[in-house]
Amino acid sequence: MNKFRTFMANKKLVYSIIGGVAGIIVLFIVIFVAIRMIGKKITYSELENQLYFATEKYLKDNDIYYPTEENPETIISSEDLVNGKYIKELKKLVKDNCSAEIEILYKNGGYVIRPMLTCDKYQSELFYDRILNDNPVITNGNGLFDLNEMLVFRGDRVNNYVKFNNMLWRIVKMNPVDNTVYLVLDNVKEAPNDLWDNRYNTTEESRHGINDFDVSVISHTLKDIADTKFANAKSRMIPMDICVGKRSDTESNNDGSVECSYILEEPEFVTLMQINDYINASTDHRCNTVEDMACGNYNYLVNKNGKWWTLTADGTKGTKVYSVNYNGNIISDYADSKKFIRYMIAVDGNNIYQEGNGSSTSPYMMK
Repeated sequence: MNKFRTFMANKKLVYSIIGGVAGIIVLFIVIFVAIRMIGKKITYSELENQLYFATEKYLKDNDIYYPTEENPETIISSEDLVNGKYIKELKKLVKDNCSAEIEILYKNGGYVIRPMLTCDKYQSELFYDRILNDNPVITNGNGLFDLNEMLVFRGDRVNNYVKFNNMLWRIVKMNPVDNTVYLVLDNVKEAPNDLWDNRYNTTEESRHGINDFDVSVISHTLKDIADTKFANAKSRMIPMDICVGKRSDTESNNDGSVECSYILEEPEFVTLMQINDYINASTDHRCNTVEDMACGNYNYLVNKNGKWWTLTADGTKGTKVYSVNYNGNIISDYADSKKFIRYMIAVDGNNIYQEGNGSSTSPYMMK
C-alpha cells in the first residue's frame, strides 16, 4: 500500500514537472512570436498599400489637398505622412532605404492615389510598363506587334489576361503615346445577351433595325452599363473615341481608318470592339476581310461561349451589323437579333502595377 502511495506521489510530481516545462516552452514561444511580429518587415507591395491608406487618412484631415477639376494634381511625400504620424518611418517597415512620392489625381469625377515608391532595391512600376516588359514587341508568332501606331496583341496563345473591376479581360491593344490599355471582356457570358437595334428602318422598309450606332438601342444599353457596372471604376479608366464608320464585306483596309471615318462627338467609357481590331488579332495571312473564314484561326478573341456583337455596321445593308460566332467567323446579321454585348473599355496604363504575369491563372492587376 505504501509503495502504491509513493508511486502515485511520484507520478503527480512528474506530471507537475512536465506541465511546468510545457508552460515555460509555451511562454517562450509566445515571447518569440511577439518579438518577431514587432520586428517583422513587410513587402514592397504591402508598403505601397500602406502608403495608399495613409494618404486617404491624410486627405480626410487635410481636405485642401484633394484634387479638383481646376487643380487636377496634388503631390505629397512619404515624409509628410511620417511627420503627420499617418505611417511609420519607411525604414522600419521594409529592409531597404526607401522614399515615396504620392500623386493624387482628379479623374472622371473622382480621384486616384498613386504611391510611387523609390528604394535601393525596388521601384514602383506602372501597369503599362510591366505589360511591355513582359511582352517585348515581335514581328511574327504570338505576342505583341507594332501595328498602325498601336501595340497590338495577335495570335492564339498570348499572356494578355487582366483582372479589373472583378471581371476577367484580354488586352487588345495599347497606345504608346499616352499608355492607354484597351481591354475586351474575356467571357462573353458575363455580358448581357441583347439586340443591337430594333427600330423600324424607313429606308429599307424593314423592322430589323437601323444600323446607325449613335441612334441605336445598344448605344443606350452601353451608357447604362457604364453608369452602373463601372460607376466606381471610372477613376482608373479612359473615355474612348467611338469609331462607327460602316464597312463593306470586301473592304481589306484594317488600319482603322474605315471605322474611324465617322467618330461620335462624345467619348464613352464602355463600347464594343471595332471589326478591324478582331481581324488584326488573327495572325493568319488569309484573314483580311469580314468574308474570310480564316479570321477565326490563331486568334485569342475567338470565344466558344457565344455569339457577340461588334461596333461596326454593314455598309451595304442598313439593317445589318457584324458579329462573331462560336467558330470565330464574322457574320453580317440583322440588328434586331440577340447576341452577347461583349464590352470593350480602356484603362489608364499609368496606374501602378500590383501583380500577375498575364496568364489566365495569374492575370495582370493594377492598384
